[in-house]
Parts: sequence; C-alpha cells; structure tokens
Amino acid sequence: MFHFQTLEARLGSLNRLLERFMPLITIGGVVTGLFFHRVFAPLKSFVNPLFAFITFSSALAISPKRFFGALTKIKPIVLFLLWANLVMPLLAFALASLFFTEANLVTGFVLLTSIPTAMAGYIWSGIYHGDEPLSLVLILISTLLGPILTPLTVKLLAQKAVVIDTRAMIMSLLVMIVLPSLAGILINHAVGDERTKKVTPSLKPFAKIALFAIVTINISRIAPTLIERATFAYVPIALLAAFLAFLGYPASHTLGKIARLSLKESKSLTFAASMRNISASMVLAINYFPPITALPIIFGIVFQQSICAIMASVLYGPKRKEPPSEKS
Repeated sequence: MFHFQTLEARLGSLNRLLERFMPLITIGGVVTGLFFHRVFAPLKSFVNPLFAFITFSSALAISPKRFFGALTKIKPIVLFLLWANLVMPLLAFALASLFFTEANLVTGFVLLTSIPTAMAGYIWSGIYHGDEPLSLVLILISTLLGPILTPLTVKLLAQKAVVIDTRAMIMSLLVMIVLPSLAGILINHAVGDERTKKVTPSLKPFAKIALFAIVTINISRIAPTLIERATFAYVPIALLAAFLAFLGYPASHTLGKIARLSLKESKSLTFAASMRNISASMVLAINYFPPITALPIIFGIVFQQSICAIMASVLYGPKRKEPPSEKS
C-alpha cells in the first residue's frame, strides 16, 4: 500500500541532501550544459515553465497577510533598491572599465549586475530562515522594475542601446514570476496556511532540480562558442565576476545592521541584494550582444551559488538549525 508519509519523508531527505550540495547544483548545470549542449539546447522552451514552478512553490507557503505585511517594510525595500539598482551597477562599470578595454566585456559586467534579483535568493533565504514574504516582495518589485531599469542602466553606463521587446519581456516575467506568485498566495488563502505548509516542503527538492535544469539549458545555448574561444585571458574576467559576487554579502549585511533590521529581514536583504537572475542576463547577452558579452555572466553563474554558500555560512553560521521563534 502506498504511504504519503513515507514519500514525504523521502522528499524531505532529498531536499536536505540538495541543500548540502546547493553550491554544486549550478556549477553542475554549467558543466552539463557545456558537455551535453546538443542534448539540452533544444529544451529552451522549458525555461519559463521551470521558473514559474520555482516561483509558485515558493509563494504557496505565503499567506496574503504575510505578503502584504512585507510590503510595509520600507527600510529593507529601499536599501535593496539602492544597492541592487544603483551601487552595484556603478561599481561593476567602474571596475570593469578600469581593468578591461573591450567595451562588450564592460557591457557584460553591467548587464550582470543590473538584472533583477534571483529566485534562488528566496531558496537560500528559506534555508537560513530569513523573512520569506519579504524575499518574495523584493523579487517581485525587482522583476516588475526590470524591463525599465535594466535597459536604462545598460544604455547609461555601457553606452549601449539595448533594444528589448518590452512586451515580450513583460509577458515572460508575468509567466515566470508574477502570475505564479499570485496563484500561490491565492491558493494559500483559499485552502489555508496549515494545509499548504504540509505540501510545500515536498516541493522544495523539485525547485532545486528545476534550478539545475534552467542553468543547464541556458549554458547549452552558448556552449559551442565558449568552448571554441576558451583561453587564459578569461582568468581576469573570472576573478572580477567572483569579486562582484562576493561583495554584495558583507556590504548588504552591514547595511542591514546599520538600518537596525531584524535578523530575518537582514538575511532576506542580503540574499536578494547579492544574487542576480543570471539566466535572464544570459538571455539578453545571447540575443542582443556579441558572445564575449556573455563571459562575465557565465562566470557569474559558476561563482554565484558557491560564494553564496560560503558567505552565508560565514555571516549566519551552520544552516538547517531552526532559530528561536520569531513572528514574521
């Protein structure tokens, strides 16, 4: 006889295993995409539905009351917008211009830091018991502003006019982020918080697998060009991408302390301000720029999760231990 409790326990064990290896999930996706690009490149139509699943499974655990409560937390929202949309792109542009003369490389670094925040930040916030409703609010705000701020930032800093099909981009963001979030929150409201809390833990391992698939498919689309042009000249690009990935954690964590945010709010701010929806950056780089523009973004993918794991451990200690009860 089939037992749901047994399945639930096994999925919980799988989720804990995947959490332990989170830094390797995206690196594994990069390697898989590079070596098996012929297999995964044709699957690009699955990227948006996979994003939608990650968003929906995250939002399902959040009640409307908690979500709208997070919207009133002005300090972390303002700090996030200033750091993610102003300070980081300016720093990326300044450092890239200092070390590189190739304009398309500079554009790649600007694109890397001006894209909306990553859904993976919500996953990490959950692992370290951050303020999950606040994390979702920051993602939604960043995503909704993305079609305006990203092209504007790239044009102003990199002197590149990014001609984006705004309607198509908005529709894509609606499908990936906005509608799944609304669906999850509304279902939570309809069936009750207690019932959804029984389901959402079982969805977490599938969200992490979906993240692996998204990275793999996106990398596979530009793998042939990257492999053909591989050279030691990539090393400085990789080092700057790693530094930018690192910088957000101590900076945003310090901002949270200065603003006297709660520990949960500070965690959500740190992950949201430090991580980027690099898959979206890659889509723009592939569609609108020469292949060299994608190099900082590729290295961003390689380093983002591993640096996140290291910095989260440094800032917040061992994960998976439940913190003292704190109302959100």
